[in-house]
Parts: sequence; C-alpha cells; structure tokens
Amino acid sequence: MFFLVIWIWSFPASSAMCGGDKIRKAPYVTPQSLKAVPKEKAKPGDLVVEEFPITFGGYTYPHGRIAYISGRGPRPVVLVHHNYAGLKQFDVDQACFIARAGYVGLAVDLYQETKAFTLEDRAKAHGRPVDREGFYAASRAERLDGRSAQEYSQQELDLFFDALPKDEEGKVDFQLVRNYIGGFIQMRRVLCDVAGWRDMMKLYLEKAFEHPAVKRGLAGAFGYCLGGQSCLEHVRAGHPVQAVCSLHGLLHSRPTTAAEPFNSKKRMSQEEYAKICPANNYNKDCRILIENGDKDEEVPANTITDFVAEMDAQSIDWRFHNHARGPHGFALGPGVPGCEYTEHIDRRSTLDMLSLFAETWPEFDQHPVECNASGTSFHGFVPWKKRRQNLWSTAAVGILAGAATVAALTILRKNA
Repeated sequence: MFFLVIWIWSFPASSAMCGGDKIRKAPYVTPQSLKAVPKEKAKPGDLVVEEFPITFGGYTYPHGRIAYISGRGPRPVVLVHHNYAGLKQFDVDQACFIARAGYVGLAVDLYQETKAFTLEDRAKAHGRPVDREGFYAASRAERLDGRSAQEYSQQELDLFFDALPKDEEGKVDFQLVRNYIGGFIQMRRVLCDVAGWRDMMKLYLEKAFEHPAVKRGLAGAFGYCLGGQSCLEHVRAGHPVQAVCSLHGLLHSRPTTAAEPFNSKKRMSQEEYAKICPANNYNKDCRILIENGDKDEEVPANTITDFVAEMDAQSIDWRFHNHARGPHGFALGPGVPGCEYTEHIDRRSTLDMLSLFAETWPEFDQHPVECNASGTSFHGFVPWKKRRQNLWSTAAVGILAGAATVAALTILRKNA
C-alpha cells in the first residue's frame, strides 16, 4: 500500500502552513518577556519553568514543562495542548504566557520520540532542501512511515516528489516532509487509543495537583488543532477541569483511516469510531469556548452541527466564536509548524480565553502580559478584575455626579 502516494494528494492544500513563505520559514524565537529564570536563582515575581516528565504505559514522556511565578501562591493550572507536530518550545512559551497572566501553565507532551521523528523534528518544518536524487536517498534511508527501503518504488517516489511544493531551484524541503509525516503518525497513534489518551491527560492533571504552585482541584486547558481535541476529550472523559478553550481545533476525535492515514479529510465514520471509543462520562460543569476560523477546512459545517447537538444533549455551557475568513492555524506564530498566523484573530481569541478563565476563577487576579508566544501584543490590556473595578469606579463617579447635579438643581429651584 503506497501510503506516501495516497498522502500527497492532500499535501499541497494542507501544507500552505503559514501566511507566506517568509513567515513560515522564519525561525521561531521565544519572546524576551516569556524567558524564565532558573529556579535556584528565582526571586519572588520571577517566571520559573520546571521539567514535568510523566511515565505512562511503560514509556517516560520527558518533555513536559510546568511554568509559574515564584512566590505568587497556589493558582489554577492550565494545561497547554500541542498541535499535530507535538510539544515544542512554542507550547512551553505559551505555558509561560498563561503563568504571566495569573495562572500556572503546564505544557503537555503526548508524543513518543523515534529516530524518524525527534524532538527537534517537532519544531522544524523547513530548512533541508533536496533535489530529486537527494529525495530518493533520504526517503529510503530514513523510512519515515516504517516500511523497508525496498518498499519505496521509483514510481511512488517520483509521484511524491512531483506533487510537493518546490523552491526557486526546483528542490523540495525534506524537513517539511519529515515533520508532517512524523507528526501525523504520532497524532494517529494518540487518536486511535482514546482510553490511553484520556488516561494520560488525567495523569498530567493528577500530578499537577501535587505541585505546590497549583491550587488543588482547579484546572483548565487550551490547545491548537489536535490540542483542541484534547481539550474536548477532557470534558468527554469527565476530568476535573472547569474551563477549556479550543483554538482552531477539530470538534470530534475521529482518526484518519488506515487506508489513508495522512489524509486529514478522510476520517473514520462515527460508527467505526464508536467501536474504539470508551463510554463518555461528561463533565457537565465545564465551560467550553471554541475559537474557530470560518475558512478552516478541518472543521466542516457538519462537525459544528454535531458538536452543538452533543453538548446541548448534556446541557454543557459552550460558546462558539467564528472568525471571519480565519484559517486553520491562525493562532500559531511565525516559524511554528502548522502556522497560518493571523494576528488580529490570535489577539481576539486569546482575550476571549482570558475572559473565560476570569469568569471561571474570579477570586484569582489576572496580570498584564506584554505578548504571547506568537508575539501578539497585548499592550494596553487591562486584566478583567481591574476592568470590573474600573467599571464600578466609573459607575460610582457617575452616581455621585448625578446626585450632585440633582442637589444643585433643587437648591436653585428653592432660591428662585
């Protein structure tokens, strides 16, 4: 079965990964305001990031990270769920962003490392141009989909090479191929083991509640693409989360088919999926926020209808924000695999998410943050609690001014 040949037909459309080559190929850079201080040197108010490995199913996932502000006291933990490419520095930096904003951020790692898909591969979708002969050699040497070198026919590799986007010299970027195939293989492994996926996320929550920076029992989550699916699986599994936010995430968790594993447009049917999915035990008290791009081809209209019906059947509190002409990947910044960064949508959706968390945990202050991991500026952002205080102050001034006006008019009438 020619998996690569089957996959290439969907590749050109789905690999327009960012708003132009210049943004897609720009290296991802951690914003200065999200850089942490080593724990042993941290003073009160400093951002700290610690390693957060878990062992599940006999495998140790070493790359999780927890971010918090030193000396702030226990706060709700917010899990950050990665996209198809897996946990990378961007996700850790988003955990730092949410820590700066007033919570504890936990960047979750769901992927196992292999020779064909390493931690470095997760973060890089460009930088290795090869010609046709170089493509043949790399494909057979690295065997990204696990087949033997002999199973890659000349016809298959020619079809694959011809279908891929080329640079001005007619070369293809093999790192893009490596990132996409490796990510899809790992993503499908997660999606096909729903019980294991849910149990591993529950283990992350349980371990997080043991951390001294975390307020036990208070948790939320947000994520991108696959990460949005992870958020909804928290709810379906009945995990102790109070609020989740999906950013250009799929609304169902059906994996791609065995026949076309790299084609995101071909999914298991609902009937097939029901055979591998454990019974749902919905957390009916969780608030759900969906931030969706109206032009996201990964979220067709029928899946929106199904999602609404599913959540309404459980009387779950949900909101759905559909952003005009928004693409899949609008919240992933320059240089992040899968990005179609759209700054104004990222800003609006992030503020929506912070509003959700402020509504859910009003007793915990939010704090001003310069920017998120995408570099989106929040200059002038006023935390929600302070906004409410400002509104009350404005109202109080207005009431007093009104009362003074009435009093003055009464005196004038008496003296008239």
